[in-house]
Amino acid sequence: MSYTIITPATLKALTVQEVKDYLRVDSDAEDTLLGVLIDAATQMAESYLGRFLLTTVIEEFYDFFPVYKTGVDPFRGDRNIIYLSRGPVQSLASVKYIDGNGDEITVNASDYRTDLVSEPSRIFPEYGWYGTKDTVNAVIVRYTCGYTQASDVPANIKMAMLLMIGEMYEKRMDTVHRLPTASEYLLNPYRVFRFD
Repeated sequence: MSYTIITPATLKALTVQEVKDYLRVDSDAEDTLLGVLIDAATQMAESYLGRFLLTTVIEEFYDFFPVYKTGVDPFRGDRNIIYLSRGPVQSLASVKYIDGNGDEITVNASDYRTDLVSEPSRIFPEYGWYGTKDTVNAVIVRYTCGYTQASDVPANIKMAMLLMIGEMYEKRMDTVHRLPTASEYLLNPYRVFRFD
């Protein structure tokens, strides 16, 4: 499974002014650096959490549908479920696949059900999935994920990002360590785990 960003987020979870207030920085001289640190902390948090912080449209690729079977009750046959890798999912746009002839086919929305509340979000086939061409990235799922506005991003995530930014701002050299421990504790309740 891999994904590509179709439409990146246009908003940020933290503003430069919020970071300056946290760091007690009065000057505008390092605003550019602080913007870079916000982007770095965002990417670190998103990678660790398995979620996008603000509205992002992605396409996720799979080499094949999970266990091509028909007539399996999707709620008892977990192997038929597609688990989406990122959250929180706002909406599902499409499920497509490359058929045996090499044609891209859009699966009719009536042929599957979605659970966009759970994390990870899930897609259940009504009667089983379809056969795909024996190629990489034969199944393509497009969906929108992330919180809709910065104020929706949980305070724990923002605080973890501020801690990361504070550490990067104060220690302007590379060191061998992981996220600050407090950041991990703040982020852990929001991690998305996939079940394959």
